[in-house]
Amino acid sequence: MKVTFGISLDEFRTLQPPSQRRAGRNTAYALIIALICLFLIVPSIVLIIGQLNEGREFPAAVVAPIALGIALCILTYFLDTRSIRRARLRRERELRAAYERVHCRDERTMEATPDGLSLNCKCGLVLRPWTELTGFTETPSFLIALTRSESFPVPKSAFSSEGELTEFRQLILEKLHTDRPFTACPVEFVHTRGDFWHAKMLHMRKGGGWRRMVKILIPAAAFIYFISAAVVGARSGRLPAWLAPLAIGGFALFLAKTARPQKLYYGPLCIYFSDEGFHVVDPASQSRRRWSELAGYLEDKHVYLLYLNPRLYRIVPKRALGRRETEFRRLIDAALPPFDYRRTVPVADTARI
Repeated sequence: MKVTFGISLDEFRTLQPPSQRRAGRNTAYALIIALICLFLIVPSIVLIIGQLNEGREFPAAVVAPIALGIALCILTYFLDTRSIRRARLRRERELRAAYERVHCRDERTMEATPDGLSLNCKCGLVLRPWTELTGFTETPSFLIALTRSESFPVPKSAFSSEGELTEFRQLILEKLHTDRPFTACPVEFVHTRGDFWHAKMLHMRKGGGWRRMVKILIPAAAFIYFISAAVVGARSGRLPAWLAPLAIGGFALFLAKTARPQKLYYGPLCIYFSDEGFHVVDPASQSRRRWSELAGYLEDKHVYLLYLNPRLYRIVPKRALGRRETEFRRLIDAALPPFDYRRTVPVADTARI
């Protein structure tokens, strides 16, 4: 089957991650300003309440700090809005520049041959045998075949009918499932928070995850020490009061950059496994991995971790395997070594297994 297509700017834009920034929602930046404003406003309000309760006159001198705090909040919001607007314009320029650098974007030909998947354009011909096909995913605008070294996105607009699109999708899936053990019952399950927690703890203990934690904890301890010193210094009058909220905001910015929570998938999964490898199917994508592509495995009493590289692993809960755990254990024992994070393993530039 052969498909000739071009990639438009709007289609190219859908392949890029959307911007997450919103005015007033940038956590660390907003926290710094909020803390500074609170240090200006709250003490003044407390002083006003105390003065009025004691029957004294309204202290006019505290109006200035309150007004300054409110004005600072409003000014920060508008500056943040302008910054986001400029960032969006800059991102749009960068996106257009990236689109201009896409080779042969106006005319490409993709063909599914008996030997593999080929992409032909003015720059030359790229052919990937079906044995290198590792996955398939679909977005509202694209069908994307994944190989070990690259992806092949095809816009849905390239197909003249829904029937052609379905035919191409089925062709890729058939090649992807060539060695899938259809006669074996799949393992179907849904991840729980406990699965992710057990996997993280196992990775921390045996998979080298503690190294990243150390890189976060040492600077975090330094920040906490500096914040404590700033608070003590502010109370004694040796340091300016605004230094403490500034330090807290810097700490929040550090955590936002280094300890971002991962997006976890809690939807249904279906896993097939055999002597060759395993297939994973979810509602949005399908993938296959041969055991020879993995770097090893780890296990505890709750989960198995199948490592593609030191940063990427597939979680297989033991509760989901049930009576088939013995069969699964036999396969990975024969095909994989225990994972050793000290062994050099290339980090593949690929999506989640």
